[in-house]
Amino acid sequence: MINVQNVSKTFILHQQNGVRLPVLQRASLTVNAGECVVLHGHSGSGKSTLLRSLYANYLPDEGQIQIKHGEEWVDLVTAPARKVVEIRKNHHRLGEPVSARHPAYFGTGSGDAASARYRRTA
Repeated sequence: MINVQNVSKTFILHQQNGVRLPVLQRASLTVNAGECVVLHGHSGSGKSTLLRSLYANYLPDEGQIQIKHGEEWVDLVTAPARKVVEIRKNHHRLGEPVSARHPAYFGTGSGDAASARYRRTA
């Protein structure tokens, strides 16, 4: 079981004179064991920030994130590193890799001729 209560996260953009960018504001949810949940929202709405907070990559500015492990509740904000969740992402490649030596590959030529030209020079 995962319990998220009133989690907020604001990023400070140091390269832009310390502008504060609130990403999550009082987000709450409970996920029961065996339950599947979809986080759906517009770009920039905080989906990735919430997920990164769930596996303790980001610490929230406010709120609690707790995970039930057996009979014990682990508070991810205060837990020692050895108790924190590990996540393994699946990365899917969307097309063939492109060498940095050939940045003009996309948008030059047309179709198969451009692909063949790229493969010969890569």
